[in-house]
Amino acid sequence: MNTFFKTFFVCLILAFGFLAYKFTSSDSYSLDLKPSENSPVFGIHEDYTEAPAIEQTKVQQIHHPTKQENQQKVVKDTKYKHYCYFYNNNGELTKVYRELSFKPSLENAIMVLLKGPLISETKKGLYSEIPANVDLISVKRLDKDIIVDLSSNFGNGGGSKSITNRVSQLSKTIKYYEPNKNVYLYINGKEVEYLGGDGVYIKQPLD
Repeated sequence: MNTFFKTFFVCLILAFGFLAYKFTSSDSYSLDLKPSENSPVFGIHEDYTEAPAIEQTKVQQIHHPTKQENQQKVVKDTKYKHYCYFYNNNGELTKVYRELSFKPSLENAIMVLLKGPLISETKKGLYSEIPANVDLISVKRLDKDIIVDLSSNFGNGGGSKSITNRVSQLSKTIKYYEPNKNVYLYINGKEVEYLGGDGVYIKQPLD
C-alpha cells in the first residue's frame, strides 16, 4: 500500500511540474500572441528563401490598326488612271488608260505607251506603231517646252506612215498631260530632224 501511494504522489508531482513548465515557458500559448521576427510562418527567418515567382501565362496581344496605318492601307489600295493613245481598227488614235497604284505623271504615261496595248486590247483591235523595247531616257521640263529623249530603236522598222503615226502617238500622249507646252523629240540626247530608214522629216516642235 505504501508503494502505491508513493508511486501516485510521484506521478502527481511530475504532472504538476510539467503543467507548470508549459504555462511558464516562453513557447506557451497566449491570447496576446504576436509574430516573432524569427518565425518562418509569421516573420522572416534566417534560413527562409523566397519561393520563385510563378511564370505567368503569356497572353497573345491583338493588334488594332492605328489611324495612320488605315490611311496608308487606303493609299496603297487606291488605283489611279494613266492615259495614253493607241490606234484602233479604223486607224484613229484612241485614248486608253491603265489603273495603277502610283499617281499619274507624264513619265508614267509615256512608260505605259511604250509597253504597248494589253492582250485584251489587241483583241478589240487596238495596236501601237511604236516598236517594242523602246526606252525612255529622260523627260526635261522647261518654261514653255517639254523635251522627251528616247532610245534609238524608236525609229526602227516600218515605213514612213508608221514613223509618222508613232510620233503622233507620242505627241498626243504628252499633250494630254502638258497641253500648253511645245513638245520636242530627242533620240539618244540629240534633237531629231529625220527618223527611220526612209529618213522621214520630223517637224519640231511636234504637232
